[in-house]
Amino acid sequence: MIKIFYNLSIKILNCLLLISSFFNKKNKKIYEGRKNTFSYINKYIRSDEEIVWIHVSSVGEFEQAKPIIDLIHKNYQYKILVSYFSSSAEEEVKKYKKINYNFYLVSDIKSNTEKLFKLLNPKIIIIVKYEFWINLIYTAKKYSVPIISVSSVFRSNQIYFLKIGLFFRNALKNISLFLVQNEKSKVILNKINISQVEVIGDTRYDRVLNIYNNSKNISRIKDFINNKTTIVIGSSWKSDIEILRKEIERDLTDTKYIIAPHNIGINDIEYLENSFINDTIKFSELPQKNVRKRILIIDNLGMLSSLYKYCKIAFIGGGFRGALHNTLEAAVWDVPVIYGFHKNNLKFIEVKKLEKNSVGFPIRNGNEFKLIKNRVLKDRDIGKGGNSFIIKNSGATIKINKFLSKYL
Repeated sequence: MIKIFYNLSIKILNCLLLISSFFNKKNKKIYEGRKNTFSYINKYIRSDEEIVWIHVSSVGEFEQAKPIIDLIHKNYQYKILVSYFSSSAEEEVKKYKKINYNFYLVSDIKSNTEKLFKLLNPKIIIIVKYEFWINLIYTAKKYSVPIISVSSVFRSNQIYFLKIGLFFRNALKNISLFLVQNEKSKVILNKINISQVEVIGDTRYDRVLNIYNNSKNISRIKDFINNKTTIVIGSSWKSDIEILRKEIERDLTDTKYIIAPHNIGINDIEYLENSFINDTIKFSELPQKNVRKRILIIDNLGMLSSLYKYCKIAFIGGGFRGALHNTLEAAVWDVPVIYGFHKNNLKFIEVKKLEKNSVGFPIRNGNEFKLIKNRVLKDRDIGKGGNSFIIKNSGATIKINKFLSKYL
């Protein structure tokens, strides 16, 4: 009965995706991308190729997948296929050169998953963090394709562990191996009689260390900063700017601000320009010489992780919405990390750890932003320790290789 309800729910979600695609650009990309998946496979992927299939939900999970992709590319001869659910991952996946094939994961209807396995016949499936699609799991079991869940985190309030979650619990039991982030996740899984669990940590620590060690200087950024104290506001949403705007306007020091919005559409850039009239310049317009503007707007993607090296303080966007972006990218540069407070952010293990180590600072309003900012700039030792914290928690990729070698 529940299985019938699940399959019906997937079909309803497909209908909702179609309807929303008429007025939502992101959903339109997902809908159109899914329509092209099977034609893409038929055109580009040979049935006799040996494939490692990695699935990610969005761009955040793709960042976690990159160390694994690098590992497989370096040590094994398999073709690497990456599928994704969200349109946020599409461009990032497509430009990553170590990936052989990529496409949107089709909806989790049994006929779709059957077709995928017949066409691809993958050696293994690696699911990064979540995305436990029921029919995908059972079809993999049918075709004897092992599934490994990597860098996953489990909490007792998730549906798998509730009384109504028997159907979903049974699906999880068909996953070959869970490589989880923390001991708590292992204990929770063990309680529902899932024993194939190992604690390996989070590959994002390895990823940000790699970015840190291979970072390049950006001369135009250095020219804009001109040795002034700099605050980077990364992956910002309107909800972040609305709260920070007055404090930025009231800042009478020579502090420079670099804002990298989460979305870089025309409307998003114009919103920032209108929020700080006559005080902004876009990176694409930045001359080689120094400029008098206080606020630099980053109007491209892919630069943010290297911007944090230039700041004294980092503010990470999405926090006020309960969807905090990557705090580790900033913390690795040994700078204090500020973000909006929301109870949902506490589900991120690294956020709890950053706060415990006095590297992460949640705020509820603009005044708290000002107080923490002034405190940090007065005492530059406040908020230090992020780099050593990340080094201490790195090494998940090496552990993953130990387990992958048994399947590849």
